[in-house]
Amino acid sequence: MRIFIQAAITLVLSQPVTAAEQPNIIVIVADDMGYGDLGFTGHPKIKTPHLDALAKGGATFNHFYSPAQVCSPTRSAMLTGRMPHRHGIYSFIGGSSGNLTHLPKSEVTITQTLRKAGYQTAIIGKWHCSLNQIQQKNAKIPSMDHYGFDYWFCSDDNAKIINKPHWIRNGEDEGTKHGLAANIVGYEAVHWLKHVRINDKPFIQFVHFYEPHWYVVGPGDLVSNYLETATKNEHEAHYFAAITNVDREIGNITKALEVLGLKENTVILFSSDHGPAKLGEGKTNRNYGTAHPYRGHKYGLWDGSIHVPGIVHWPATVKPGMVIDTPAGSIDWFPTICDITRAARPAGRELDGQSLYPLLQGKAMTRKTPLQWHHYNTNVKNSPNPNAVMRVGNYVICGFYTPESQPQRASWKEAHITNIKQGKIVRYALYDIIKDPQQKNDVSQKNLKVFNQLKAQLHDAHEVYKRESVGWKGATPLYP
Repeated sequence: MRIFIQAAITLVLSQPVTAAEQPNIIVIVADDMGYGDLGFTGHPKIKTPHLDALAKGGATFNHFYSPAQVCSPTRSAMLTGRMPHRHGIYSFIGGSSGNLTHLPKSEVTITQTLRKAGYQTAIIGKWHCSLNQIQQKNAKIPSMDHYGFDYWFCSDDNAKIINKPHWIRNGEDEGTKHGLAANIVGYEAVHWLKHVRINDKPFIQFVHFYEPHWYVVGPGDLVSNYLETATKNEHEAHYFAAITNVDREIGNITKALEVLGLKENTVILFSSDHGPAKLGEGKTNRNYGTAHPYRGHKYGLWDGSIHVPGIVHWPATVKPGMVIDTPAGSIDWFPTICDITRAARPAGRELDGQSLYPLLQGKAMTRKTPLQWHHYNTNVKNSPNPNAVMRVGNYVICGFYTPESQPQRASWKEAHITNIKQGKIVRYALYDIIKDPQQKNDVSQKNLKVFNQLKAQLHDAHEVYKRESVGWKGATPLYP
């Protein structure tokens, strides 16, 4: 799956630019936020005025996708523009087991690429492409500096939202920070922009919120407001409040850009790392997110498991109110950012993402490589979730394993590579995702020609995925 760029476009985008012309980049990622959890995507109760304003003032994607159905493979794919089977991170990296899995040292990240182009680089919040606490003790795990970050402020504890422990700033453990994670991340993002950033250099800043990941907690004032206006369920109010709290911090970031005179030429990219969690509702989990109108949630491969909000806000270039229907995803951020900044793409590196820059200019774009997803344990008990999915035009082709062939959902383990290599699709289904967003009606028999074509395409892609999948031995990635 190779990405080809027309020679004329490459020539234009490779022309050198001055530092003053280079746009700044802020990549904002929410955790476990469903497609339907925002005002601009249609939620009837949750208030997200700042994200709504970014959407109204820029481009929104009606069909935007995460690269995976769970956090670590999504975040690794976002940074590299490459699917999980290339870097070997297939599920979340478990923190409690001393997991040595990490984004391989041989991978090229967008931060490494932009640093070479003169950008300063930072990440605030969730990382989860390796474990910083493990890296501090094990030299086999690449450092954040190796991954291309000049500055980082992260915690490996992804579940605790209030009074999160073990915050690490540039390699130094600063312990517990009191308060809600969203407010800490938002404060630190603004702090970096105002007090750490070098004023005369362009920058890329990743702002990765932990909310609304389980265990969900919202600020008291917003919880009270939602209990008065939207719901009588306190736990649902916490979920609503957690989303609005993230939105409020995004508003603080955009306000800081305006005060600093950076708003016009700063590109803000926003998405979620996958669909909403569904571990249960009530005090323990508070999973009240929605992928509406799509079917599915985190860990699966129904469309709502990976269909997420997508915004590009760039006043200097992107026209306000632009709505894009072309399927796209955050795996496309790497080549898109390269084209926006005119940074040279890494030589000899096969990318699965495709630049969305033409779409942002109001031009047409045809995907050369279909968006696709492959996972070995999306079923729980006998739940018939797909294991291989491809989006082509308005169609979604799904392939299913037998439920009994799969392990329980879990963090990535070395032994799971056997399940990947031996996985076998035993049946297929075809859905028109525009007419049938809930994927209730298999139209394969009504569209046999399309079905047979896409079935063969998904089968071949899945065989490549299995054949080329990277395994692990401790902290060492094993390439096929």
